[in-house]
Order: sequence, then structure tokens, then C-alpha cells
Amino acid sequence: MKKMACLFSFIVTVFVAQAQGKTMYGQNRPPMRERPGMEMPSPPRPMTKEQRARLESFRIQFITKKLDLSPAEAEKFWPVYNEQKEASRNLMQAKKEDEIAFQEAMLVIRKKFKKDLMPILKTEERVNLALKVDRELLNKMRNEMMRRKRPM
Repeated sequence: MKKMACLFSFIVTVFVAQAQGKTMYGQNRPPMRERPGMEMPSPPRPMTKEQRARLESFRIQFITKKLDLSPAEAEKFWPVYNEQKEASRNLMQAKKEDEIAFQEAMLVIRKKFKKDLMPILKTEERVNLALKVDRELLNKMRNEMMRRKRPM
């Protein structure tokens, strides 16, 4: 009789433990949005026209300052730059499955950009800087975004 009571209490304990759910090591936890203090980040909002204009103004100012463009050089530089950006954007939207073909096509665009910039910027150093300035701009914007997201 004593053995039966021990066995019965053991079985009841096991069932009760399973009924409470597995909470150890994150199993059967409620979704993040239901946990207090753990809200999911909201999806990024589309930029307003004013924000787009400010970003474009900052981009133009940053690149012009980095390349030290004179007004005459800037007048010739921006159409070439915008053409290269549009070609790059179109290539990325095409989403080539072959990575090597994508990289080769991007290289062709950048070589054409370099060739078109040489008569405008005159020196190899300035042309190479023009090819790098986009990366610097993206890094600067990324750093600014991270700085703004950091809690004070």
C-alpha cells in the first residue's frame, strides 16, 4: 500500500510539473511582444520629403567638401556621379543570381565612372577619393544613426 501511494504521488508530481510548462532555458516562453519591457522594434518609417531633402543636401555638402570641388567642377561632377549611382541602383535591383557576374558588372560601372571623372577632377588621387567617398558617407551616416539610437 505504501509503495502504491509513493508511486501515485510521483506520477501526480510529474503531471503537475508538465502542466506548468517548460520555462527553463527559454522553452515555451511567451513571444517577445507579450513580455513586459521587451517590445519589438517598430518597422522603419518611410522618410518624409523634408527628411529626403535634408539627407540629399547633406550628401551633396559632404561629397563636395571631401573632394574640394570648385563650382565649375561640381557642375560637371554631379551629372556623372548621378549617372553612376543610377546605373549601380539598376544593377542592384536586377538582382543577378550569379555573384561573379554581379561583381563584374559593378566593376564595369566603376571603371566607366573613373574614366569619366578623370577629365573633371584632373588627378588620380582625387578620382580615387571620389570612388571611396560613398563608403565614407555611409559609415558616417551609420555612426550617426547608432549614436542617436544609444540611450543617453
